[in-house]
Parts: sequence; structure tokens; C-alpha cells
Amino acid sequence: MYGSSTEFNVGKEKVPPTKSIRGHVTDRKKNSIIGAKVFIKNLNKKTTTILVTDQNGLYSVFGLDPKADYEVHAEHGRFVSETRTVSSFLDRFDNVFNFELSEESGFPIKRISGGSVKKAIELHTPDQVKILGDWHRPSSKTDQKLAAVLLLHGFGEERSVWEGFISEHLLKNDFAVLNIDLRGHGASALKGEEKLIANRSWLTDSKQFPLDLEAAVNWLKSQNEVDQNRIAVVGGSLGANLAYVASGKYEAIRSAVALSGSPQDAKMLARDCKNFQPHSILYIATQGDDQSADFARQFERLTGFPVRVQIYENSNAHGSRILQEIPEAAALVTEWLKNTL
Repeated sequence: MYGSSTEFNVGKEKVPPTKSIRGHVTDRKKNSIIGAKVFIKNLNKKTTTILVTDQNGLYSVFGLDPKADYEVHAEHGRFVSETRTVSSFLDRFDNVFNFELSEESGFPIKRISGGSVKKAIELHTPDQVKILGDWHRPSSKTDQKLAAVLLLHGFGEERSVWEGFISEHLLKNDFAVLNIDLRGHGASALKGEEKLIANRSWLTDSKQFPLDLEAAVNWLKSQNEVDQNRIAVVGGSLGANLAYVASGKYEAIRSAVALSGSPQDAKMLARDCKNFQPHSILYIATQGDDQSADFARQFERLTGFPVRVQIYENSNAHGSRILQEIPEAAALVTEWLKNTL
């Protein structure tokens, strides 16, 4: 599906190939939508390119700057899709994003569900990184303590990958949500006064992303409206490894969900933890996603009761994309949280 990452030599410099974004826009019956608008926002230049799907519901754009970050979403009539991201951190040069626009689809309309409240929050880590995020509060519970879910995205992503899952699953089931950008991603780009750029070496560094996790857990514990005995962490890829760390490190974390994690990386992130006892984790992976299915089974052996592994066949979705592309997975995560919180 994706193109190769071949580089071209020009003189003495290596010039990476340009990136492309393409895909298919359909309704809930998989019929192509003609004339849907696809918005491609260059986050570096703050410019937006608008494409219109052809008679086959297809769109494409080529020659994009490989060093820029992009956000992509589709609109048609009153329907707006989830927002997908293309990160400059990832060497993925051919990016295929298919969108379904309908009320019955997994993430049909980008909105604040049922009058729920959303507010921006700012956290500070022990090493002075400014973490930005959103706090979502369901409108139906005004006088009761809230069960809360912390969402953690993958490397090269940002918090927008969870928007549809928040509105269509978590808020509708009365979960409050803390959704953050991890350091060096999205709006969390400052350490003190210095610009912060994520580095892949951080994937196994216990002094980087785990500090963001610590700040988020402490923030949730400080909120009077949050039930201190009903906090969960859901993460994809890098976020899955952090969810594993949270389950074993913090007594306040009652439950966790790990989508496409790596036990080797997770162990490195947890190496400084004392009395580490991960438990109550749902592991989800797809059979076509490299070693993710095997990794999920390895995680199972490291985790105390209750623990569950769910492998989806006929898919290669990774991390948060599993919830976007497999409706059954999103429903399973919701039920797991309802049963364990």
C-alpha cells in the first residue's frame, strides 16, 4: 500500500522523495461520494489545500514537502470525518486515507457530543516540558464523581487521532477524557523556552515520555470531580507502551488498553519503576501488522489478572487506527472500560 523510502542523490546531498496523500471517500454503504471536499492542512506553513473527489470518489495530491506535518479530513454536506495526520517523523511517503461519511460510521461528525464540555489544559512535567491537551467532561453527570480516561497517541501522531473515539464512544458512555499531545508532538513543543522536537531514542528512554505520563496522572488525581478509583489509560503504539507502564506503576490506574504495543520498548520505559505490577490490561493488535499480534501475546504473559488479548484478522491497522477502521474494536474497548472501571 505504501511507497518505498528510496532517496535520490543530488550532488553530495540526499534529498528525500516528496510525499503523496490519496484515498477514497464513501458513504456507509461504501458508495463513492462525488464532489466531497478533502482538506489538507500544512501545519508548518498554516496553509490548506482543498481537493474535490472525482466521479469515483477518489482524491490525490502529490509532491508534498516531506519535512512538513499535515492534517487531513473530508467533508460533504453536514458530515465531517475524523482528522488524520501525516507526520514528518515517519518515513511514509505514500499516505492512503479512506473516509466514510455517514451517521452510522464509526466517527461520522466531528463535534462535542451531547453538549459536553471541552476545555484546554496545560501541564508541566518535572523537566519543564509544557504539555498541552483537552479535558472533555460529559454533560449528563454534573453532581457525580467521574470515571476518567487518559488517551496517549503514538510516535509521530498527535491528540487529534482520538477525536472520533472520544465523541462517539467515551463521552456517550459518561467517561471524562484527558487527551494530551506527548512531548515533541502537536502543541507540546516547548521545554522551558526552547523548541522541542521528538527523537526516536525517546521510545526507550524512561526520562522522556514517562514524565508526560506522570504529569497527566497527577493532574487527574488532583481533580475533585474525578473518581480516584476509576482512572484508565488507553494508548496506541508508543501510547500502548505507556499504558502498560501506567498500569504497573500508578496505584490510581484501575484499567488500561494497549493498541499495538512493543514489550521490549515498554520494559525499557518501565525499568526505573519499583514494585512494578501491571494488571487489568486489554491488548489489541491486528494479524497483518508486522509482529504486533505476537507482541500482544508476550504482553499477556507479563500482565496480572484481569488480562485479555484480542487479535483482529484481515487487517494491518496499527495503534489508534485500529479503532478508526474496526468498529468492533472500538466497541470492545468501551465495554472493557465499563466493566473494569
